[in-house]
Amino acid sequence: MPPGMVHLLYALLSVLIGCAVTWSPTPHSRYPSFLCNDTHFEHLALHPDPVSGRVYLGARDRLFQLSSDLVLEFEAETGPVTDSRECLPPISEANCPMARRTSNHNKLLLVDPYRNELISCGSIHQGTCQKRSLENVGTVLFSAERPVDTQYVAANDPDVSTVGLVVLAGGSKQPVLFVGRGYTSSQPPISTRNLATEPLFSYEETAKLAVAGRLSEYDHHFVASFAHRTHVYFLFYRRDLKLPSREYRTYISRVCLDDSAYYSYVEVPLSCRSAAAKNYNLLQAVRVGRSQGDGAEEEEILLGVFSTRLTSSSKPSEESALCMFSLHELDRRINATRDLCYTKEGRTDGHEAAYIEYEVKSNCANLPENTLNAYPCGSDHTPSPMASRLAVEVEPILDSPSARLTAVAVSVRAGHTIAFLGDSKGNLHKVFLGPDGEVEEYAIIPIQPNTPISSELTLDQSEEFLYIMTSTKVAKLPVAECHEHLDCQSCLSAHDPYCGWCVLEGRCGQQGKCARGEQADQWLWSFDMEQHCLTVQALTPSNISREESKSVCLSHTHTHTHSTLSDGESYSCFFKDSPSPATVTETGVTCPSPDPQRVPTVRPGQGEKGDVFSLLSLGSCRGCVSSRWGCNWCVQQHMCTYKAVCEQGVIIYNENVSQSPTGYLCVCLCSLTLYNCSVGRSDCSRCHTADQKYGCVWCGGAQSSCVHKESCSQHIEKTCPAPVIHFIEPLSGLIEGGTTLTVSGSNLGQKPQDILRSVIVAGVSCKVIPHLYEISSRIVCTTEENGAESSGHVSVEVPGIGFGLSSQTFSYQNPELEAVSPQRGPRAGGTSLTITGRKLLTGRASDISGSIECITGASNKTGEHRVTVRYGSSERNLHGSGFYYTSDPNITQAMPSKSFLSGGRLIYVAGHNLDVVQEPRIRVTMFPSNSISRRKRGSRRRRRNRGSRCEVNTSSLLLCRTPAVGPQVIGADIQVEFLLDNLRFDFSSISQSSFTYELNPTLHPLNHHDPSQPFRYKPGSVISVEGENLDLAIFKEEVVALIGEGVCAVKTLTRNHLYCEPPPQQPSPSNSHGRKREGMGNLNFSLGRVQYDSLSPSTFPMEAQIGVGVVASLVVLIVVIIVLIYRRKSKQALRDYKKVQIQLENLETSVRDRCKKEFTDLMTEMMDMSSDLVGSGIPFLDYKMYAERIFFPGHRESPLRRDLDVQDCRRATVEQGLVQLSNLLNSKLFLTKFIHTLESQRTFSPRDRAYVASLLTVALHGKLEYFTDILKTLLNDLVEQYVAKNPKLMLRRTETVVEKLLTNWMSICLYAFLRDSAGECLYMLFRAIKHQVDKGPVDAVTGKAKYTLNDNRLLREDLEYRTLVRLVFVGLNETQPVAAKVLDCDTITQVKEKILDQVYKGTSYSHRPHTDSLDLEWRSGVAGHLILSDEDLTSVVQGSWKRLNTLQHYKVHMILTELHFSQRHSLYIFCLYSFSETPMLEDADEGGVRLWHLVKASEEPELPKHRRGSLRERERAKAIPEIYLTRLLSMKGTLQKFVDDLFTVILSTSRPVPLAVKYFFDLLDDQAAHHSITDAETIHIWKTNSLPLRFWINIVKNPQFIFDVQASDNVDAVLSVIAQTFMDSCTIAEHKLGRDSPINKLLYARDIPRYKQMVERYYADIRQTISASDQEMNSALAELSRNYSGELNYLVALHELYKYINKYYDQIITALEEDTTAQKMQLGYRLQQIAAAVENKVTDL
Repeated sequence: MPPGMVHLLYALLSVLIGCAVTWSPTPHSRYPSFLCNDTHFEHLALHPDPVSGRVYLGARDRLFQLSSDLVLEFEAETGPVTDSRECLPPISEANCPMARRTSNHNKLLLVDPYRNELISCGSIHQGTCQKRSLENVGTVLFSAERPVDTQYVAANDPDVSTVGLVVLAGGSKQPVLFVGRGYTSSQPPISTRNLATEPLFSYEETAKLAVAGRLSEYDHHFVASFAHRTHVYFLFYRRDLKLPSREYRTYISRVCLDDSAYYSYVEVPLSCRSAAAKNYNLLQAVRVGRSQGDGAEEEEILLGVFSTRLTSSSKPSEESALCMFSLHELDRRINATRDLCYTKEGRTDGHEAAYIEYEVKSNCANLPENTLNAYPCGSDHTPSPMASRLAVEVEPILDSPSARLTAVAVSVRAGHTIAFLGDSKGNLHKVFLGPDGEVEEYAIIPIQPNTPISSELTLDQSEEFLYIMTSTKVAKLPVAECHEHLDCQSCLSAHDPYCGWCVLEGRCGQQGKCARGEQADQWLWSFDMEQHCLTVQALTPSNISREESKSVCLSHTHTHTHSTLSDGESYSCFFKDSPSPATVTETGVTCPSPDPQRVPTVRPGQGEKGDVFSLLSLGSCRGCVSSRWGCNWCVQQHMCTYKAVCEQGVIIYNENVSQSPTGYLCVCLCSLTLYNCSVGRSDCSRCHTADQKYGCVWCGGAQSSCVHKESCSQHIEKTCPAPVIHFIEPLSGLIEGGTTLTVSGSNLGQKPQDILRSVIVAGVSCKVIPHLYEISSRIVCTTEENGAESSGHVSVEVPGIGFGLSSQTFSYQNPELEAVSPQRGPRAGGTSLTITGRKLLTGRASDISGSIECITGASNKTGEHRVTVRYGSSERNLHGSGFYYTSDPNITQAMPSKSFLSGGRLIYVAGHNLDVVQEPRIRVTMFPSNSISRRKRGSRRRRRNRGSRCEVNTSSLLLCRTPAVGPQVIGADIQVEFLLDNLRFDFSSISQSSFTYELNPTLHPLNHHDPSQPFRYKPGSVISVEGENLDLAIFKEEVVALIGEGVCAVKTLTRNHLYCEPPPQQPSPSNSHGRKREGMGNLNFSLGRVQYDSLSPSTFPMEAQIGVGVVASLVVLIVVIIVLIYRRKSKQALRDYKKVQIQLENLETSVRDRCKKEFTDLMTEMMDMSSDLVGSGIPFLDYKMYAERIFFPGHRESPLRRDLDVQDCRRATVEQGLVQLSNLLNSKLFLTKFIHTLESQRTFSPRDRAYVASLLTVALHGKLEYFTDILKTLLNDLVEQYVAKNPKLMLRRTETVVEKLLTNWMSICLYAFLRDSAGECLYMLFRAIKHQVDKGPVDAVTGKAKYTLNDNRLLREDLEYRTLVRLVFVGLNETQPVAAKVLDCDTITQVKEKILDQVYKGTSYSHRPHTDSLDLEWRSGVAGHLILSDEDLTSVVQGSWKRLNTLQHYKVHMILTELHFSQRHSLYIFCLYSFSETPMLEDADEGGVRLWHLVKASEEPELPKHRRGSLRERERAKAIPEIYLTRLLSMKGTLQKFVDDLFTVILSTSRPVPLAVKYFFDLLDDQAAHHSITDAETIHIWKTNSLPLRFWINIVKNPQFIFDVQASDNVDAVLSVIAQTFMDSCTIAEHKLGRDSPINKLLYARDIPRYKQMVERYYADIRQTISASDQEMNSALAELSRNYSGELNYLVALHELYKYINKYYDQIITALEEDTTAQKMQLGYRLQQIAAAVENKVTDL
C-alpha cells in the first residue's frame, strides 16, 4: 500500500466516526486536542495512576477512553435506548407504551481509585449506574438488571445536575459513593450509595437526607462535592423558602464521613456580593486550593465563580464574578451553626441564627454543653438537618460583566496561587492571586470561539498540564510555556508567575527546574515587575586601543550574583571569541584584556563600546577630541592618539574625558540674520509701520508690495492711498445707541489716534475703542444716541491721507415686542419660546424683522413672569400677559419595559403636568460592554444615542414609541430616559425592572409549501401564523394584522404562533386575493395572499351566462312541474330533511373549528399559568387546613379551631382528664366497645358516625400505627357482617364509623402523593375549567353558563357579547401591566372578580381582597365620576323584572385600568377611563321586582321532554334547544387533555404506587381469600369503593380540600360530571346508553371503555408488585405521625368526643361491665375517673 493511502484512510475514518485527534493552531501547535462533532461532552475523569495518564470522557450516548496524548483507545455506545421518564426499568412495550428512543446523557463519571473501576451514570432508566473497566470502557463490570428505586442514582432529566465523589467511609472503610442530585422525582437530594456489597448503588443500608417538604419547591442545582479531612461537602444553589421573595441562594453543606443517618448535616448560605450591592447568587463552578496568607502558612481556600440570575428565571446571566472563601472560616461557621442548634435553641443575641430545614419535624434544642464533644457528628437525639440564617459574605475579587465565567481550577506553585478560569465565550483566563489580596489577569487564551468552557476544568496529578473541555472538544495545554522564551528579557516580559530566568543556566523555566533556583538572585521571577536581567552596568574602561593591554573592570546590576562555585568551576570573560580569566571583586569582575596579537583587525568606523578600536579613522581635530573613545589630538604631529602626552608640541584633550584644559580648542563660529518685509504687511499702512532698521518700503507700480528698499525697482510711495471700507457689522442698532460696530477694510490708519474722532455712522459720530483697533484693517466703535429712526452710510477719514465711504448703510431702529408663544412652561425650563414683534433682530447680522426663538431657563418659583429682550444695555419688555412658569412635570410609571430591536412599541408614560412639556422625547443610550473587567479598573465607553419624539395624550399620559437600535445592543448596557425639555427621567428609576431590547420576531409565509400561491382560508376558522420570538416584547393587543383593508383580529399570541380571526365576509372581487400583512411596532411583514374558500364570481362571458341561465330556467321549470305532479309532499319533506342535515354538518364543522380554536387559546393560557406557577407555586393548603376540610366537610368552621369550652378554674383538671381519656383510647378493647356501643344506638345518626370517626382520627393522629390496627380490626368485623349478606355492597356508603375512618386514613396517607404527583394535574384541570367557564357569559342569577359540561347548567341562549382585553396597571410599583379579560355582558361584580383573578393570580384565595371591598369607578374627562354597581338608579326595570347592570348597560369602553390602594378608606378602587358617551341616568321605581341578568328564569327555554317531532316543526322553531348542546361537546373537547392527564397520573403504575394503596389492596385481597371470595367483580368493587369512591371522587369534586381556591357553582357542576365519569370508569358493569340517557353520560360514552381498561390495568399492576410488609407500613406511618403530630388540636377533639361519651355514658359503662376482660382491665373504673375530672360527674367511686 502506498504511504499516502494510510493518511487517506485515517482521514476518511475520522470523518465517518465524527471524532479525531487534532493539533491546536498556533501558538499551541505542539499540544493535542480531541474533537467530536456528533455528540456532546458532559464529564471528564482522569486515571488515578499518573503514569498511565488516561482520560475518560462521558458524552451523550457515548463513552470515550483516550491516552495521555488524547488519542482514542476505546469507545462505548450507551444510547439511544427505548425509555421514558414516567416508567420504571426494565422497560417493555407492555408496561411502558409511551417509551420512545431516548438519548442517554452522562450524568456522572467518576473513578473509584480503591477498586480501579469507572463509575458511569446516565439519564436513562431513572438514572441507574454501571461499573466499567479502566482498561477498556466497553467492558461492563456491573449493571443492575432489575433495579429498585433505591438504586436510582442520577437525575433522569438532562437539564438537572448530579454530582458525586468516591471516598472510604464507615468502620470497615469500604468505598462509598456520595451523590447530590436535583429534583426529578421523590429521590433524596443527597445520599450515600453502597459500592462494596449488594445491592450496589443503593442507599438502603447507608444514608440519605430526609426532606419532609415538597422537594420540587427548593429546586436544587448541585455544582460540586469534595471530601476534606473527616467531612464531605456539597455546594449547590436553591430557593430559600424562608425568604418572602423565595430568591435563589448558594449553599455549602457538610456531613461527617461516617455519619450513617446524616445527623451531622449542616448547610450555610454563601454570599458573593459586590460593593455596589450586585448579588452574584448562582454558583457555576468551584475548586478547593491553597493560598499564601499573611503569615508563613498556606491557607486552604474555596474558589468559586458566581453569576447573577436572569429575571423571572433560574438561569444564570452573563454577569459573573470570582469569589474566594476561607475553608477554615466556612468550617467555623458550620460548627457555630451546629453548636447554636444543639445548645442555644438556634438563637444568638435574641435572633434566630440556626434552624431546621426542609420542613422536618424537629427543633433546635437546649442540650447540655458536653453534647458538642460527646456527639460531634450528632445522634438520634440531636436536631437535624440544620441550616444557618447567617451567610458567609465575601466581595468578588474579579468580575466579568459580559462573558459568564463557567469553570475554575486552582494551582499553587512556588508559594503562589494561580487560578484558571473558563468563560461562556470559549476563552481561558489565567489569573494570579497574590498573598496581599492583589488579583491580576495575565493571559487570555482562546480555546473554541463562542462555545462555553465546561466546569470540568481539570489539572493533571503533576499540575503541569490542564485539561480543558467544551461540548465538542477536549484540549491538553501546559500550565505555562516558559521554554518558549529564549532570552532573559523575553522571559521576564512574559509576566507569567510560573516562569523565571535561571541566571547561571541561561534559560527560562520554573524555579524547581533551576539548579540554583532557591539561592538569591539565581532565579529571576517573571511576575515580579522589579526583577531585571543581569546586565553590565559599567565597563571601565569601555574602550582601549588595540595597541595597548590593561585590566577591564565590569560592574553589573546584581551584587549577589556570584554563588559558591564547586571544585573545577571558574568564571571567564570573553572579548569576542577570546577568553580571559575573570577575578571576582566586591564591585564586579576584573578581566585582563587579550594579547594585542590576538585582537582582530578593526576597519575604520567599526569600533564599538566594549570593544577595541583603531585610531586611523579619526583624522581630524574635531572628530578626534569629540569621539566617545577618549582620544586626544596632537597638534604638531596632526594625529589622534590614546596617549595623554604628545611626543612634542601641544595636545588637545578629549571633550568627554575629565582632563586639565590646555587652552586650545577646535572652534568654528558663524552668525546670520534674515528678514522678509512682505510677511504680514499686505497694504501700505502696514508696510510703513515696520521697524526702520530693516529698510522696508512700499514699492509702487502695477504690483505694489512691501519690500526691502534695495529690492524696489519702481518708485517708492511715501504717502499711502485713501481708506477703503469693505464691510460693516451689524447693519442696524438701537436709536439710543450703544451698539458695537465693526468696520473692516484697508488703509484705515496706522495707529488709533489717526481715526479716533473721524468715524461717522449715518450722520452720527461713533466712539472708537482703541484697544480693539487693528492697524489698517479694523475699527471697532460704539454708536451714540440718535433721536429717531434713520439710516445712512459709514465714513472714515484719515488726516492727511483721505476719506473712505461704505457701500452698505446702517439703520437706527426701535424694536417692539408684540406676543410670546407658548405662554406657559415648566419651572425647570427648556421650553422653546417664539417672540414675535417689529424689528426684533436689531443689532444682528440680518435686520429682517420677524421673531426670536429662545429656550427658557430654570426658575426658582412658579407664576407669571415678564418677558424681556435685552439689546446690550438696553431692553424691551412685552406689555400685557407674560410667561407663566408651572410646576414641573413628573413621571410616576412607564410600561411596558421591553421592545423589539426594530422599535416602534408604544410605551405608556403616566405622570402629572405632562401637557406643559413642549418636546417630550425618549432616548436610548448604548454602552458597549467589556468582556472582562478587573477589580478596581474602569474603562471609558463610547456612547451611542437613539431617540424619538413622544406624543402628549393628556396631562397625565404620554405615548412614546421606542426607537430602533442595532443588534449590538443585545450585548451592551443600555439606559432609557424620558426627556421632558430640561428634565430627565431614567426608566429604571420609575420602574422596578430595567428596560431591555429583544431580538426582532420573524414570521413565516402562510403557505409554507409554495409562498407564491395564495393561502386558502375557510371562513369561520382562524388563521395560524408561525414564527419565532413573537411574544418576547409585545402583547397580542398591539399586533395589527390586515388582510387587504380588512382587520384580522388577533386572538392568541405565543412564542411561535399567532392566531387571528379574519373578517367574516368575503372580500370584494377586486380584493379577493388580498395580501395578509402583520404589523409589530416598526416591523411590517407581508405573509402572502389569502384566498377564501367560497364560490368565486362567474368569469363566464355574458353570452355563456345568458345561455346557462336559460337552460337552468327550463330545468327548474321542468323540475317544478314534476314536483307538483309527482309526490309533492314527499319531495318537500325530503328537502326539509336535507336542509336540516346540512345544518347539522355545518354545526359539526363549526364545533370542530371552535374546539380547535378554544383549545389553542386554553393551552396558551395554561402555558402562561404554568410559567406563573414557577415563581408562586401551586396554592396547596397546609396539612392542618387540608385535614380539617377532609375530616369535617360539612362544617363552616372546623371544631378544632375552637378553644376548650371550660371555665378557667377547671381548665387544668379538664385537660388532665382529657389526657387520661387519650390514654384510655389506647386500649383496643375499650375503643372497639365504645364504637360498637355507639353504633347500636338508634339516636346515633350517620352524621354523628362521621363526626365521631373524624374526632377519633384527630385523637389518634399521633399514633397512626395504632390507628391502622384499629381500622383493620373494625374492617374485619365489617367484612364478617357483609359476607353474611351481600359482599358487593360493602364500603358503598358511609353508614358506619369504620367507613369514615377509612376515608380519613386514605386522606392522611395520600397527602404527599397529592402534593408531589396528582395535585398539579388536578390544579391545571381546575384552572382550565375556570378559564373556559369565564370565557363565555355566565348568568349571575340562574348560574347557567355558555361553556359547561352539565346540561342542567347550560345557558341555552344565543347572546351577543364582546371580549374586552385591557391592561391593568397596578399601583404597587409593578413593571408590567396585567391583561384582564372581561365581557361586556358581565355584571359589575363579575368584572371585579375577573380583574382580581388576574391581578392576584399568584396569590392564594384566602389572601385576596373580597369583591365587596372594591369599587368600580367610571371616569369621563376630569369631572365625570360614577361608582358602578350591579343595582343602582340606572338599572333597567320592565314590569316586575329588574336587570342587573353590565358594562353594556353603562356603554363604557375601557381603554385603561389602574388598581390603586386607598389608605384612607382601606379600599381598593378600580378606575375605568372612557372616551365613550356619558351613561344614561334614569330614575326607576323600587318595588317587589325580580332580578335577572342574561335570561329571565321563567322564559329560559328548557330541554324538551320528548325529542321526537316533525322536521317541519323544528324548522319553524325560532331556535332548536338541542343545538346549544354542542357547546357541551366543545367544552368536553377543550378539556379532554387535562382530564386525560389527571386520570393518567391517578391510575399510573409507571411511578411507585403509594404504599398505603398497595397495603390496603393487599389487605382486601387477604380478606377475600380468608372468606373464600373468588368473585373478581366483588374484589374489584371493594377496591373501587375504598380508593376511587372514598378518596379520589371526594378530591376531584372538591378541589378546595387540597388547594386554597374558591370553586364557583359552575366549576363544581363541571367537576361533578368529570367525577361521575371517573366513577363510571371504575365499575365493571356495562353501561347501556340510549338516546334517552342523561346527556352528561353520553358526553364521555366513547371514553369510558378506555378509562376502564386503565383502571383494570392499575388494579392488576398493583396486585403483581411486591407486597408491602407491616414493618414498611408502620415505618411510613410513624414518619407521618412525627411530621404532623403538632398540626391538629387533639385536646378539643377529645373534649368533643367526651360529649358523646357523656351522652351515652350509661350504655358504655354497661357494655364494659358485661365484658369480663374489660372488668379485669378496670376500663369502666377508668372511664368513671375521666368523667369525674371532665364533667365533675358524681360516680360510684
